[in-house]
Amino acid sequence: MDQFMNGAGPNEVSSSVYEVTFTPVLERPEYQGEPIHSKLLALKEAMGEEDFNEYINSLLRITYNGRQLWLITKSERKRTLIEGKYLKLIAEIFEVVAPRVFSQP
Repeated sequence: MDQFMNGAGPNEVSSSVYEVTFTPVLERPEYQGEPIHSKLLALKEAMGEEDFNEYINSLLRITYNGRQLWLITKSERKRTLIEGKYLKLIAEIFEVVAPRVFSQP
């Protein structure tokens, strides 16, 4: 019903709806600088490509300032798996004491 309220007919999409193509973390410009890029590659090596792509390369955002690391994922399930399986490894590679993982559905 909202589509009619926005001026779109029954077979049209509202002009306020658009699609954004997801770009994997390692391909995004904001993660090409150092030291984050090298640390991501080291993490990929340590985790294996399949798990890295599933849990890290699919993150919505990474915030890293050399002392703190925040990872934002799409689901609570992935957040739990990252914390349970990889948090210690992530902390070691990024040289942070307490990395944080958040979910943002």
